[in-house]
Amino acid sequence: MEYGQTHIYVVSFCLRRQQEVCKGVPAKKHLSNKESKDVASVLGRDQEKHQIISKLADDKHVIKTISISGLGGSGKTTLAKLVFNDCSIVEKHFEVRLWVHVSQEFDVDKLIKKLFEAFVDNNPGQHALPFMIKTISDKLTGKRLLLVLDDVWTESLIQWEKFMVHLKSSGPGSRILLTARSRRVAETVRSIDQFDLPFLSLDDSWQLFQQSLVIPAEGLDSEFVKVGKEIVKKCGGVPLAIKALAGVLHGMEQIQEWKSMRDSNVLDVEGKGCIVSACLMLSYLNLPSHLKQCFAICSLFPKGHNIDKEQLIDLWIAHSMITGADGVDYMEYGHRSFNSLVQMSFLQDVEENHCYWRVTCKMHDLIHDLARSILKDEISLAVPNKATSATMNYRYFSLTEQPGNFPSKKTFKKARAIFVCPPYQKGDDTIFGNTLKDARPLRSITMENVFLVAVPNAIFQVKNLKYLAISGLRCQALPEAISDFWTLQALHVTCSDLLDLLKTFDSIADYHMISSINLSFCMMLRMLPNYIGRNEKLRVLRLADTRIERLPSSITTLRNLECLDLHRCQELVDLPEGIGNMEKLQVLNLEGCKKLAGMPIGIGQLSRLQKLGLFVVGISELANVSEIGEKLTIRGIGHVIEPNAAHLACLKQKTNLQRLDLQWMADDAEELVKLRMRGLRYLGEVWMVAERIMPDGEEVEGYCNFTPQLGQVQVGNCLTELEICDCPKLEVKPHLPPSLQHLKLWDSEQLLQSPSQCQGSSWSPSFSHLEELQLLNVTGLGSGHGWELLQHMTALESLEFIIFSGVQTELPESLWSLTSLWSLKVCCWYNISVLPEWLWELGSLQELTIESCDSLSSLPQSLGQLTSLQLLKIARCNALRQMPDCLGELCSLRKLEIIELPELTCLPQSICRLTTSLQQLGIVECPGITSLPQGMEGLASLEKLSIRNCTGLTSLPQGMKGLFSLGKLSVCNCPGIRSLPKGIKGLTALKELLILGCPDLQRRCKRGKGVDWHLISHIHHLDI
Repeated sequence: MEYGQTHIYVVSFCLRRQQEVCKGVPAKKHLSNKESKDVASVLGRDQEKHQIISKLADDKHVIKTISISGLGGSGKTTLAKLVFNDCSIVEKHFEVRLWVHVSQEFDVDKLIKKLFEAFVDNNPGQHALPFMIKTISDKLTGKRLLLVLDDVWTESLIQWEKFMVHLKSSGPGSRILLTARSRRVAETVRSIDQFDLPFLSLDDSWQLFQQSLVIPAEGLDSEFVKVGKEIVKKCGGVPLAIKALAGVLHGMEQIQEWKSMRDSNVLDVEGKGCIVSACLMLSYLNLPSHLKQCFAICSLFPKGHNIDKEQLIDLWIAHSMITGADGVDYMEYGHRSFNSLVQMSFLQDVEENHCYWRVTCKMHDLIHDLARSILKDEISLAVPNKATSATMNYRYFSLTEQPGNFPSKKTFKKARAIFVCPPYQKGDDTIFGNTLKDARPLRSITMENVFLVAVPNAIFQVKNLKYLAISGLRCQALPEAISDFWTLQALHVTCSDLLDLLKTFDSIADYHMISSINLSFCMMLRMLPNYIGRNEKLRVLRLADTRIERLPSSITTLRNLECLDLHRCQELVDLPEGIGNMEKLQVLNLEGCKKLAGMPIGIGQLSRLQKLGLFVVGISELANVSEIGEKLTIRGIGHVIEPNAAHLACLKQKTNLQRLDLQWMADDAEELVKLRMRGLRYLGEVWMVAERIMPDGEEVEGYCNFTPQLGQVQVGNCLTELEICDCPKLEVKPHLPPSLQHLKLWDSEQLLQSPSQCQGSSWSPSFSHLEELQLLNVTGLGSGHGWELLQHMTALESLEFIIFSGVQTELPESLWSLTSLWSLKVCCWYNISVLPEWLWELGSLQELTIESCDSLSSLPQSLGQLTSLQLLKIARCNALRQMPDCLGELCSLRKLEIIELPELTCLPQSICRLTTSLQQLGIVECPGITSLPQGMEGLASLEKLSIRNCTGLTSLPQGMKGLFSLGKLSVCNCPGIRSLPKGIKGLTALKELLILGCPDLQRRCKRGKGVDWHLISHIHHLDI
């Protein structure tokens, strides 16, 4: 982290619940609500995810397009996001990742603008098209790109080729992943690989329903389960329909309400597309009346629009759609209403910007269509050409195109809400003309990225306006006429050139209703007038990314203020005294305030404070701030002189705190002798991050090349997990706390040194309790340094090498001493050519994964001596031509996965000897395999057999009748398989059969008519 020419060093602590540490469970990333919903949404999609990732990350250098096709609501976008956010392969493989929502209109110029916005963090400003094109080209030059185009409709090859021209500067191996409802789109853009997303099975549908309902199966009475499954069956396996109905049923506690949903004639439709629409409509009809209004007004925003949660709630309040009652104020009701719509999937893709503490969401296109259909003739998407009885009844306007005509006098007479986001020209005021004077019902006006040199005069004719949001203004002051808005409740003027607010706030200060002011990204703004303190009802004040140096003292009189956002106010030097009087303050965002030198006396009185972000020295003031949120940064730690400061700050009582960053300046380090953290009961993970390159040759009590002049860092005996990320010059010596169990080292050049490298240290290597070691993106261990440490890790149970590009071509011999190792994963070790014969020494090994090792040409025969091995996965090893016969000696093997081995021509006959152990066998994308081993009928314990994308395979084993335990059989994209073996009829345990992409086989298995139908008619779940 850079502050001018000053170095800042950070020790960052992440805190976990004590019960997790005590159980010895490896700490895992906690999913946010959004992530949990995403995981739920891709039930039954693991296979597709892995296949898509493998296609994206292959070694073909040409720009390639891959498509996901499926019915609206089938989970295409969610699957694409899961792939896009994959951190193990995709994030590391692509240097640039961009996401663009396209929708029905494929306008190349607009797509260029969206690409540009993706590069500049959705804050584009006003730029000419040639400038945006050049910027995109420059940023893509030579970079491996992953571009996701979501919801593409175009079937015009000409438009597609015009767009592709702008991506030609991207580097070899660039990929385009698009989602579309029609396969014709995929064919138009010449997709190399097309994935047709199938509907969910009944089991997966029920599981998704339960997760969306947020009630475990054991929590439902049997009658609710019965009715619930009948409802799920009507959803046709479409995730969006299932989640929407589950969201509504979540609030229904009477069985009669569930039966009413099940028996509704709204669901009596034919066709998957109609079923989705029917389910969504039924969900809407069962909403409370106020939520129906809150939902419908969301149709003001265009498809794919990022909707700001805070502004949306302000909009609802302005239209009296939510009101406070029963001791709960309207803002709290707003949050509850938002969460309810998210629960019902009417609002999706909820994302939180952790820097700005800003929450956004989107609407699925089908949900958006529903909202528009509800408003019917009350919403207009353009300025009418002439006034008629129909056009004069418009109450909502969503205007996203430049108007072609001047509005008539009565156009907006009955308007309640206006949303404008057109390609305005400077000074253009034709969108309103002089027509708002009589718009008495008008309550809200939103104008986004308008880039006007002045606020349209017509706006000031509105007498009852409660909500005004404008972004992109190119004027330095708001007109005095804004004082006419005496009913205004929310004012959002963002991304504008505002400089002078003296007169503006003199007027606004007399507003008795205003509760929210947002001036974020007004980067010319240097000061607020003292009048701001007269807005007694003000609850939210956002000043992020302004150049304000000091806040007026009157701000401390805002006793109702709950949120003060000063993020990245880089000129802010201090906070006003008396800030402790703001007793209702819950959010004080100070992140990025790099010139803030200290905190005022009394800040510790803010007992309701939940989010702070940054605290500058004097940490004992934090004692009473017990509700502090997940993350806190304390800067200037070198000036802390109280030896028991951590105790005085009562850090151990802040049970919501999960991450603690301690920062100190380089020149502070001379005074910093010892830093101790005591009494942190929930301490589970620690990050030590050097943001700048450290001076070479420094050594302080065993910590080489770490924070200069730092006497000692002690984290106590509760530390169980340490992660060091992106420290290319950092050398970590083997002096880790004996309590350490999980060590993850990512993106570093010199991660470990042998004990002899640490001269003068009084410590000895202490890895005796280390259970998990993960090395990711390693490049600096090829010389042998660091490998010696493995012999000290006598308790190591799990070892992962992910993306290793050093000169080392084989596993280090020191591995053989890891007698407790039960899991070994070698992924993307590009130079490894063979696995060692001594591998059999790892007698405790239960799981072995070898993946994406392009130079690996063979597996050792000693592999068969791993008698404890239960899982073996070999994937994407392009040089591997055969599997060893010793596989039949793996007497404990339960699961065998063979994935994407293009040179493999057959499986060893010996696997047929795994008669009592093998339970799962998966063979995926092995085009060279033409037949499976004869004798597979002896695999009496086999429960699941999956064969996918084996285009050379011509038949299944005829002797399948011996597979007595087989419960699930999947045969996908194997067009050479034309019939089923007769023995399948006798497989009484077979409950699920999936056949896709096998046209001849599917024809023979057609329900009631196919030649092989009699062989499979007894199977309960069929998907053909």
